[in-house]
Amino acid sequence: MASDGWEWIKDQPRSWEAPELLSTPTASPDLNLGVQVIGSNIVGNDVVLVAAEYMAAHARLELWMGRHEPPLTLRRKFEIGHAGSEALRLAYEAWVEFETAYHASGRKVDQVRDERERLKAALREATETLVRARSDEVD
Repeated sequence: MASDGWEWIKDQPRSWEAPELLSTPTASPDLNLGVQVIGSNIVGNDVVLVAAEYMAAHARLELWMGRHEPPLTLRRKFEIGHAGSEALRLAYEAWVEFETAYHASGRKVDQVRDERERLKAALREATETLVRARSDEVD
């Protein structure tokens, strides 16, 4: 049987599916996570900054994909989509951990320093993942 060039699609890992909680207020779960973090009133400006950087990296990636010449192949779009999904999962899980710890502490910011630092680290790592995804080199 002759190869049709689509064998690679069978080997694609399943992407993480964003929870319903990230479906609004925009169509982008990545931006919605940033909106939740920034709009929560439970994080400081240090976290707002890294959340905004994550949102900006997502927007830059979307712009890059749409303007790429030559247009990206379906395979490359799958790879980028998977990387973006993993970045979102990482950031979201850290956000949930921070938010849960914050409420469990009786809303005492000084008791959730470690979780806040992990959230910032996760947002930074997610941002770097999105930046790397713009590379023309396929991993």
